[in-house]
Amino acid sequence: MGMEPDAVVQLLLRERLRVVAAAAAIVRDVHAADDLFQQVVLAALEHRAQIKDAGHLRAWALRTARHRAIDLTRRKQLRPLSTQVLDLLEAEWGDPAGVGSPEQVEALRRCVGRLGPPARDLLHMKYFDGLTAVVIAGRLRRSVDAVYQSLSRLHRALRDCVEREMARSPVSGLEGNSP
Repeated sequence: MGMEPDAVVQLLLRERLRVVAAAAAIVRDVHAADDLFQQVVLAALEHRAQIKDAGHLRAWALRTARHRAIDLTRRKQLRPLSTQVLDLLEAEWGDPAGVGSPEQVEALRRCVGRLGPPARDLLHMKYFDGLTAVVIAGRLRRSVDAVYQSLSRLHRALRDCVEREMARSPVSGLEGNSP
């Protein structure tokens, strides 16, 4: 028994951030990851007769995004992440607590937007370009320890900012009730 097309699309739109994040972690390109998400939606619609329920669709979409992202890195001759790292990421993505609620993600976007250019550049190098602390340190002409300390301070500041944003949000108490 398959899922209705509207149900497939609605669920995948709710899971968009998780699927795009999964693909972006592999291809290290948000735009390419967004394109992969669109491919996953089309593929899900084509294969909806084989998809049993929402849980099955979530797992299928993440697995499909992973495979397509790996294929893209091979076609572009990019250095792929190790299988061990991919398995760890997949375990995290499979956990509903692994990605924040849409409200938390939006709060994080606002918080990152308030950072100065040097902090945003550091986060971009680390999480979008996938650079190691050693490479970042070389580019910034700083010590590796200084890069780790900066990232640690940024993580704490962003966590605190998101917590403040969520405390101000009128729906922050409803997160446990979201699908």
